[in-house]
Amino acid sequence: MMNPKEYLVSSEEMQRYDSNTISKFKVPGLVLMEQAALSCLQTICDIPCANKNVLILAGKGNNGGDAMALARLLVQNSFKVTVCIVSNSLDLENGFSESAKKQYEIINAMGIPVVTKLPDDSYDIIIDGIFGVGLNRPIQGNIAEIIEHVNQYQGYKVSLDIPSGVDTTTGKIHQVAFKADMTITFAFLKRGLYLLPGARYVGKIVKTSIGITSESFLNQPPVMYTLTGSIHDYLPKRDAFGHKGTFGKVLLVAGSREIGGAAILAGRASLTSGCGMLRILTHIEQKNNIITTMPEAMVDGYDSLEDAIEYLRKGLVWADVIAIGPGMGMNPITEAILKIIIKDSRKPMVLDADAITILSKEEVYSTLKALQEKDDSKRDLILTPHPLELSRICHCDKNMIMENGLQLAMDLAKDLHAVVVKKDANTIICDNTQLVLNIGSNSGMATAGSGDVLCGIIAAFMALHLPVFDTAAISVYLHSLAGKNAVKESNEYSLMASDIINGISKVLG
Repeated sequence: MMNPKEYLVSSEEMQRYDSNTISKFKVPGLVLMEQAALSCLQTICDIPCANKNVLILAGKGNNGGDAMALARLLVQNSFKVTVCIVSNSLDLENGFSESAKKQYEIINAMGIPVVTKLPDDSYDIIIDGIFGVGLNRPIQGNIAEIIEHVNQYQGYKVSLDIPSGVDTTTGKIHQVAFKADMTITFAFLKRGLYLLPGARYVGKIVKTSIGITSESFLNQPPVMYTLTGSIHDYLPKRDAFGHKGTFGKVLLVAGSREIGGAAILAGRASLTSGCGMLRILTHIEQKNNIITTMPEAMVDGYDSLEDAIEYLRKGLVWADVIAIGPGMGMNPITEAILKIIIKDSRKPMVLDADAITILSKEEVYSTLKALQEKDDSKRDLILTPHPLELSRICHCDKNMIMENGLQLAMDLAKDLHAVVVKKDANTIICDNTQLVLNIGSNSGMATAGSGDVLCGIIAAFMALHLPVFDTAAISVYLHSLAGKNAVKESNEYSLMASDIINGISKVLG
């Protein structure tokens, strides 16, 4: 497991760590609740507002208890607070968790206004403490109506731990969700804060400490994490006495009669990321353009399937790593090349773009799967599908990818004994046991050619002979850091894939 990193916890993990803190380390639940409220106080106080008029939506569980404890602290800091108990039952005597009941009794004793129906007043700040990390069912009835109504309010909206209605583990929306401008999350970041569609509901994320620490893992750390350090924290030191062969030979099979830019972008990214030698196999129509643009690369151009096979067999002997797919198109030559690579080579391979679409054909998929299941014929394998490509290879529609993309990617990785890079606004990297979520990208990177750049980076880092999962995670991280660097010199509207390549050298510098 790579360091440094920050964990992203599931619902089950967070509830376990909370329970461990209470049972193993004897920290009472009410103390954790008070810590949660205290951890929010300064952040709420720093929100600009004219009248300090606050509406707190509190459920009857422990998230509601956090919210009611915060209500008391805000009143003590000169805020005007109204607490609305949000439930499908208007009974204020029953239904509270033990700790939430205590907090309810405290705010009642203090005379803080408590209502069960949504007030018509206007508010500077609306705080959501209806549901916490344990929600796993659709929100219905009165609660759903209140959330939908409050989402139309003009005040600044804050959720405690996670917006009510967002699934902590998957990011799924449970029928309806509170739309926050800010989410103050406790102890650890939650998966659902970054996974779509839930990520659209969280606003700015602020993480606070409440007394639940990594000691509460009890040797069961979270499965998912994100990288947070310098890129050099994860890369081996470059050999000062190495030569071009030392840093790996990449065979990039890319481009078609009509498309040459994808091969150029992937090739430039691979060279910029440190591979020692690059050979490109492409259509003859693109050969001169690639040589002119990228004189550092060796380029073989084919005009027929026979030519392609001849060049390919030489390239497979020469290469340390094979990357195939960018800009190749769906045609018989592309399919024939992929089949030969699958059957005749055991070298590390990156499948991208059109290669993934061809792999969705049952014959091609079953051949690769059978080889990957045997120790003497499997290879290090990375697939880089975007959501539509993942839907093709999983034979499901895009709605299924939206709802279950994480699980489908993990199932695919397990089935092919591969690492799957599910590209999205926040890209997921997974194999059978490990999960990394990249959370550092920006909207400017959603541009033509960005995926080709990532393919080139992965191929270069594969040539360093790092563990294959680490290769994928580090590559995605560098890609996002390069995009972040490029945005500083441009903007998210104008960013182009070539700008990301320029950012690579600055991040690695």
